[in-house]
Amino acid sequence: MSTKKSRLGRGLDSLVSPSGLDKLLSPESITGNTNEAAGTPLMVPVELLDSNPDQPRRDFNEKELFSLGQSIKAKGIIEPLIVTKKDNGRFEIIAGERRLKAAKLVDLKQVPVIITKDLEELSDKLVLALLENLCREDLNPIEEAESFFRLEKEFGKTHQEIATISGRERPTITNAVRLLKLPDFVQDDIRFKRLSAGHGRALLALGDQSLIHQLRTEVIGKNLTVRQTETLVKKMNRKPSQKMDNLGDEAYFETLARSFTDQLGGLKVIINHQTKTKKMEIYYSSNEELEWLMKKMGVKTG
Repeated sequence: MSTKKSRLGRGLDSLVSPSGLDKLLSPESITGNTNEAAGTPLMVPVELLDSNPDQPRRDFNEKELFSLGQSIKAKGIIEPLIVTKKDNGRFEIIAGERRLKAAKLVDLKQVPVIITKDLEELSDKLVLALLENLCREDLNPIEEAESFFRLEKEFGKTHQEIATISGRERPTITNAVRLLKLPDFVQDDIRFKRLSAGHGRALLALGDQSLIHQLRTEVIGKNLTVRQTETLVKKMNRKPSQKMDNLGDEAYFETLARSFTDQLGGLKVIINHQTKTKKMEIYYSSNEELEWLMKKMGVKTG
């Protein structure tokens, strides 16, 4: 756990300041002044806790929840849940929903929580819930991609900003979000571990949904590796008579452009071979992406 946590950007510790369980309060003691209790652990009945609508995790492994519940039954909840206080006297979980579900399995009536009052933006709730899961148990690739996508589209975060927040590389964020372009049935395959994210990225290069479905069935049926899947994708994208020197074949150059895009962390690449002056264009959306590309290509700036 410590290894993962150390590589995160603005993680849990920057948003809350747990002071240990040596001073547990009751919910009634903070009714008049929420600010005074912020950062201090208190015991709250489980029926007063509401789920976080921005929780990135949608699938909870029942076997793992049962195991966690038995641990909680024997040792209690060692690390408090992180919550915000609602106007109606209830609490919304920001981080710790997995612990709450496990606690309910063993009929725990109260759980320790820490109230945080520093969530000035709605995006902070999603960021914190995402980081909390990354610290403990990885989200599946589709849940992770959906979280990154929400941060980008709903909260205006760039891929570079998301990378900084989550302690990832920018191309990792871009490649994760690309998985959401896959058909729903392939996303479900990745969500439930029938296919890996690597398989999904390989299938993306096909473009045609019927071809994706055809190859997906073969990959699962034959338990093919990502490398084997990539090889089949290249064969399916190339016409039988196609040769390397056939410069008029659009499918070949589209496949080649997609290969460049994959190698460049999702940056859009267009190859124009029909004009007198042949050219390849690489598109970027921010200075950070340009600097990353220059570093990738070994270009020095001074």
